[in-house]
Amino acid sequence: MTFKDQIKKIFDETKEVDCPAFPGEKIHFNSKGINHLIYKGARSMREVSRIKTNIRLLPGAIKLLKIMPIAQEESSYMVGETTMKYWAFEGVINKRRIKVVIRQKGDGNKHFFSVIPAWRKDRFGQVKNSRGDLRKE
Repeated sequence: MTFKDQIKKIFDETKEVDCPAFPGEKIHFNSKGINHLIYKGARSMREVSRIKTNIRLLPGAIKLLKIMPIAQEESSYMVGETTMKYWAFEGVINKRRIKVVIRQKGDGNKHFFSVIPAWRKDRFGQVKNSRGDLRKE
């Protein structure tokens, strides 16, 4: 099964979720999220380890969106005459700190855009991954 098939299966089972941060709106799981989890920039494929991490974190991302009452980050910018809006939710699910990004183009539907391990620095400035292991990235 390809990476795209694995992600598509999870998206097809989910389709959309209610998030308390957006009452009366749904967060959609569509091809924009699938593409962002697999590709970067000019359509070059992400590293295989990153794609595997994305797939592993997806169920937690869905769970996080269903319980978060407020976004920890919000930003927007203009692309031509269209406003792009982003919201980031961060939390600990299954003992892993993750960040989930939601995007909205103009007045369109909000959709899942990305999930990443939420990296932190310890008190000595060393980068740690979401489980607290030291990393050299």
